[in-house]
Amino acid sequence: MNEHESLRKALHWLTEQPQINGDAIAEASRHFDLSPLDEQFLRDYFLRRTQVKPSKSAQSDDLKSN
Repeated sequence: MNEHESLRKALHWLTEQPQINGDAIAEASRHFDLSPLDEQFLRDYFLRRTQVKPSKSAQSDDLKSN
């Protein structure tokens, strides 16, 4: 099996879930036998991405300072 095939399958499985949260990621990690690094990648991608969204005013302030 390709080195990243299980991660690809886990990503596909997660996108079909009604909700992607820590429990779903842990289940995917067990089911697809992911490494701790792959599981952390999924947590960073799905959970932190939704938490860190700069406001529009912060974005425009960044543009003004350049």
